[in-house]
Amino acid sequence: MADKRPATRKEMLVIGLIAGGAGLFFVLVGLGIIPPPGGKKNLHAPLWVVFCAGLTFFLGGGALLLHVASGAKPTDDDFPAGAPQWMRVVRYLAMVAIFVSFAAIGSWVAFGPGERAFTVSVPFGSGPSSEIVGRVAFGIGAIITWLCTIAVAVVGARKLRERERA
Repeated sequence: MADKRPATRKEMLVIGLIAGGAGLFFVLVGLGIIPPPGGKKNLHAPLWVVFCAGLTFFLGGGALLLHVASGAKPTDDDFPAGAPQWMRVVRYLAMVAIFVSFAAIGSWVAFGPGERAFTVSVPFGSGPSSEIVGRVAFGIGAIITWLCTIAVAVVGARKLRERERA
């Protein structure tokens, strides 16, 4: 197994641009500004779900670019002490929006109208699963993701307030 090393600043920049660009494409599809690949017949979800999926990549890529722009080292978990507060606020809002998007997508799969087709993969094969099992699994995941969204929002807001006071 090869030695693992952290990404370089240049690699983070490239990954951020690729993720952000791919996300922007699907945000524009979700907004109806550009047509979906293969046309509307190729869509298996509402456009708002496509928008949410694109938003996660767009904001994730943007967060990576913000990390690089802050001057933080690739291995740093936080921005440098001298980074402007607006960077922290933008990162916080992006993280909350990413979690909301994930939770909304899972909620649509679990609770939205229409039929769903699920496949289960196990170590020795895969095959179709019942719609009820799939919806219950996604429902549990959606509830967990909404709870995580609340936790990220509350903890992040507290950190921002503490930083402003300091």
